[in-house]
Amino acid sequence: MSPPISWRVKVSAVMVWVIVAALPSLAVGAVASSMVMNIVLVNERGQEVRLGEVASGKPTLLFFWATWCQSCRKVQPSVAALAEKYRGRVQVIGINVGGLDSVQAVNDYRQRHGITYPLLVDRVNRVAEAYDIVAIPTVILLDRQGQVRFRDVAPPATLDGLL
Repeated sequence: MSPPISWRVKVSAVMVWVIVAALPSLAVGAVASSMVMNIVLVNERGQEVRLGEVASGKPTLLFFWATWCQSCRKVQPSVAALAEKYRGRVQVIGINVGGLDSVQAVNDYRQRHGITYPLLVDRVNRVAEAYDIVAIPTVILLDRQGQVRFRDVAPPATLDGLL
């Protein structure tokens, strides 16, 4: 019969597990702040653009969505309201993910819903992977340095105090 495992060994094992589990998140932050803005996406005209070109050095609200996502449709008006309220101070960008929507489908959606902020298509989910997006909708607010200041399934009521 083997001796019982001490509580110190158990606590140490749990701590190691927590650190290992956190490593992907730490890597995501490092990748997000230094490389995500160079990822190439497709704009509404079908042209390739770098995310950083569209963000243009401003604090940026990223809205990860898809045309078929019912929850995204419910959140979109709140995103649009923030885009209007913070126009010129914060760049709002809708990032279509999942690889199922064509540029034409995204444009049709834009027209039906009166969206005025930029919509980009992430055909291979590179930005979504960099920010560890596992479900949509997801809203992320980045400061000027690309650091995440807010992340949730819906946008906050205001961006004041987050910028």
